[in-house]
Amino acid sequence: MRICILETDRPEGEVLAGYGTYADMFVRWLGAELPEAAFDRCYIAGGETPAAPGDYDAYMVTGSRAGVYEDHPWIAPLIAHLQAIRDARRPVVGICFGHQVLAQAFGGQARRSEDGWVLGRLRQQLNATGEEIFGPGPLQALSLHRDQVMELPPAARRLTEDSLSPNGALLYDGVPALSLQFHPEFAPAYLGALIDSFSGERLPESQAAAARATLEGPVDNDRIARGVARFLRAAVASPA
Repeated sequence: MRICILETDRPEGEVLAGYGTYADMFVRWLGAELPEAAFDRCYIAGGETPAAPGDYDAYMVTGSRAGVYEDHPWIAPLIAHLQAIRDARRPVVGICFGHQVLAQAFGGQARRSEDGWVLGRLRQQLNATGEEIFGPGPLQALSLHRDQVMELPPAARRLTEDSLSPNGALLYDGVPALSLQFHPEFAPAYLGALIDSFSGERLPESQAAAARATLEGPVDNDRIARGVARFLRAAVASPA
């Protein structure tokens, strides 16, 4: 299975860069559960042009500091490329910004939430469809976002019942696509470093401290990886 990771940002700063790029995190997180996959990268936010949709079996879209509504020169071409991937019936998985831009590309809308930041280790309650993908019981997952999918795309079904992010995980009928607002590719230490980098400037100190305190418990990154791997195997084996 050949997977192209569409990079929509890269960490900056010595501390954050020490964890690798978001594409590196994707490979570490998913690679153990999907050993048959070979991963390539396209730094689309850095001006690289992606290959034709049919050149890969599947695609992934990383997180980003950007908002899908912002006027960056790479966002409109990314949306067009995701629509071409959909038309070619290649499976795609989006995380955080990737989740939001998939919704935007497929007929929904993402924007800044008036409720502010959602961050830390949070419990994600799965609905029946979510449990079919990830197994029974809630997920403990890492989050860091202010933007959310506010209007659900026509082909999308919710996978979670989270009140903080009502459209926080989506499965698309007939695309096929799977997207998550939370960050299973992040290690708790990386999220802690990211919160530290935001604290005081982009994030109130009190909220940063409260979020850091949640990072001590276990997270279900491996369980989420198994669900994503199952989705990709099934989608590649039986194109929509």
